Amino acid sequence: MSGLNTTYPIKAGSVRGALHGAADTDWHTLTSADFKDSVSGSACASGLRFATISLINTSTSAVTFLKLRAAAGTGDATTNEIAIAPSSVFTDDIGTLRDTITSIAYKKGASGDALYIVAGFDKE
Repeated sequence: MSGLNTTYPIKAGSVRGALHGAADTDWHTLTSADFKDSVSGSACASGLRFATISLINTSTSAVTFLKLRAAAGTGDATTNEIAIAPSSVFTDDIGTLRDTITSIAYKKGASGDALYIVAGFDKE
């Protein structure tokens, strides 16, 4: 597709996976193999690249944080990371970034809060 005032369609990924966040407030690094395929119910294949990401923060008071890379450790700082406000949803078409994203990391604000992550993946 080309021409004046046109854009290429954004691809949401050929594999869709879901994951429930851990019950703590540490940073957790995730790859495609950590997600359950929402079609087959099996684990997603390893080595897939993230195309889309959505985080649903169910906390009514605590912020959740996201990195579009692996965490260096469980105690990493949250400074300058993506903040997901309480009771909100964050969605990003990260497959459109200049860099290929094969791992992400998240940190919940409160251990008892539920966090849901849905991701679309493409093969490398």
